[in-house]
Amino acid sequence: MRTVGEPPRRASAPWWLLGALLAVHAVVCVLTDAGSDVGDSLFAAGLNAALYLLPSLMVAARARRALGPARHAWMFLAAGMLAYSAGNLYWYLAIRPLDPEPMMSAADPMWLAFYPCFALTLVLMLRHRLPKLSTPALLDGLIAAGAVSALVSVPVLALIVPAPHSTLTGILVNAAYPLSDIAVTGCLLGAWALCGWRAGRVLALLIAGMGLFALADAATMVLLWQGSGNAAWLEILYTVGVALLALAAHQPEHSSAVNGRPDMLLSTALPAALASLCLGLLLYASLSPGSVEPVSSILAGVAITAAIIRMMVSVRSAEALGTARRQARTDELTGLANRRFFVEHLDEQLTGRDDVVAVAFVDLDRFKEVNDSFGHDVGDNLLRLVGARMRDSIAKEVMLARLGGDEFGLIMPGMGSAEAGVVVEALVRTLREPFALPEVDLHVDASIGIAVCPDDGTDRSTLLRRADVAMYAAKTGHGGPAFATGLDDHARARLTMLEELRAGLGRDELVLHYQPKVTADTALRVCGVEALVRWQHPEKGLIYPDAFLYTAESADLMNRITAMVLDLACRQIRTWHDEGLPISVAVNLSVSNLRDPSFPGQVAALLDRYGLPAHALELEVTESVLMTDADTALAQLGALREMGIRLAVDDYGTGYSSLSYLRVLPVDDLKLDRSFVSRCVTDPRSAAIVHSTIQLAHRLGMRIVAEGVEDMETLGRLESYGCDLAQGYGIARPHDAATTTAWLHEHEIAREHMVLPAAG
Repeated sequence: MRTVGEPPRRASAPWWLLGALLAVHAVVCVLTDAGSDVGDSLFAAGLNAALYLLPSLMVAARARRALGPARHAWMFLAAGMLAYSAGNLYWYLAIRPLDPEPMMSAADPMWLAFYPCFALTLVLMLRHRLPKLSTPALLDGLIAAGAVSALVSVPVLALIVPAPHSTLTGILVNAAYPLSDIAVTGCLLGAWALCGWRAGRVLALLIAGMGLFALADAATMVLLWQGSGNAAWLEILYTVGVALLALAAHQPEHSSAVNGRPDMLLSTALPAALASLCLGLLLYASLSPGSVEPVSSILAGVAITAAIIRMMVSVRSAEALGTARRQARTDELTGLANRRFFVEHLDEQLTGRDDVVAVAFVDLDRFKEVNDSFGHDVGDNLLRLVGARMRDSIAKEVMLARLGGDEFGLIMPGMGSAEAGVVVEALVRTLREPFALPEVDLHVDASIGIAVCPDDGTDRSTLLRRADVAMYAAKTGHGGPAFATGLDDHARARLTMLEELRAGLGRDELVLHYQPKVTADTALRVCGVEALVRWQHPEKGLIYPDAFLYTAESADLMNRITAMVLDLACRQIRTWHDEGLPISVAVNLSVSNLRDPSFPGQVAALLDRYGLPAHALELEVTESVLMTDADTALAQLGALREMGIRLAVDDYGTGYSSLSYLRVLPVDDLKLDRSFVSRCVTDPRSAAIVHSTIQLAHRLGMRIVAEGVEDMETLGRLESYGCDLAQGYGIARPHDAATTTAWLHEHEIAREHMVLPAAG
């Protein structure tokens, strides 16, 4: 029984037979050279024919099974080997018995057909494995082919002397063998060069097999031209070479691939050595006229010319590589190092270093205002001036890089916190000097964060994260440069919370609590609820939004959080409607949502998914969110209101919005902030603001919702002012869905408030 991995017996049998024939043939050749006449026997003729025919048939069988370009390559090789086998058989049967043997016969065309067939095989193999050749590879191939052909042709052509009785046709036919051998030798080395001086198993076997064949053929022709007769040992080279060709054809397809990077030593030294030998050959030919055939000199000249061109191409490639390397490491605008070079240099400083190294992030304050006010051209000019001034103000051993936008980076080897602090403080003082631009003189301030290795971390990612957190704290604290060593606890807490929040979003840890909104009268009829997000932390319990939403906004997580909140809210609305509770739910939006042009479409898709009418969902935005980008906010809110969604301004009265915006805002409700509502009973000014705001909202066609109602006295005062709706702890605290559902079943629903708002 055949074991796993053992080749099938039918497939291995020809190789065993070929090995046995080679061994027997070697014995016959040795005996023949020793004086035995066994080489002239019919047995020797049959053995020789079998040694050529069997590998030919094996290659033909491989060609039959092959697919794609390899099939045609092996077909040509099989055809050439079969033609050579036929020539050998004809010579043994018809020519060898003749005395003397003719200079040419019908066997010669069959023998010579092998060379172009092999050339086609080599070309198809290279074309299949090297679909795209670089100029250096082509030149290396030309150098190798020309140089080897020139060097091999010198001894071969020098030893060939035509016999006196030779005809011109005979001379041409017999000269075709050494010339073909010279060409094949050059092509083999050229193919190796084209492969980057590395070869797969198939190409290596083809080169070895044909190299042995060409060597034996050239030696045989030289002996014949000199009248020395044939040497039997050369037949061993012939047959072993043919066997190697068959072995190349039967290699697995993947072993033919040329893998890995080019051998730099060979790709540099070998072409140079070949060109030097050709130069020596031409020098020898000039000193000894007639000693070298013209064809050899021409081939040597071709190789040297290709080597000169190759050197020129290499020089240009090196220059282009150097330029590309500099550009890849340089910021185009400022000429400073870029982020890539900054990271590479920091990695070098941290690798195997025992000394301290400080890293700093420098962020220009209010740079966006420069771009918005004066245009990006002025902003770019300012960045160039800032980069130049910073570069001139720091020591040479400190690396300065522009990391992108208005952010720069410093790497300060050998400096701890104190030394780095001195550097950045001097840098800030330098930047505060005015920058003279053609349009205006500008003053620049910067926020800088520092992290020190090993105090704040020993790896790149930790150091950069600590420096970024320190820089962020400096920017928000407006207190000058901040140091990571003084922010370890804050940085660790902030980063830990961010990572836990990201993981929590993936595990659906966000939950919603709902606070009812009721009519501002003693009936307390329910007209909707507000969804308030909570984070159900697996270890810390319920976390309120003021503990994580601000950090989430700075980390660009608000779009994801709002999407989850909207999905939870719409799912709960569907549940309540199915239970006969036609409740609307209000959800708060962030500035990120109003900047997302796809947000209205996302809301529409959610309503469609849960089969909800548009008025079942209400969206709330604060004044601060509206004022961040008023034009974009107006456009987004207009699109949402056209869909039929009710809109409300939350925390009204705490921001700095203009009444002109209130006039054009496409909103239905104003939610008056609790800071006014909670004091309207005790503070006359707060009462006046509440009363006048209610009147203003009504005159603008809006409902007024009072937040922060803590007791029934406040609710009564609001009712007397004509307030529409109210919410607060005095009415109902926020609870989970189950508790809120039970509360809703116990209270009357104000169905007149469940109406579709008029489109913008």
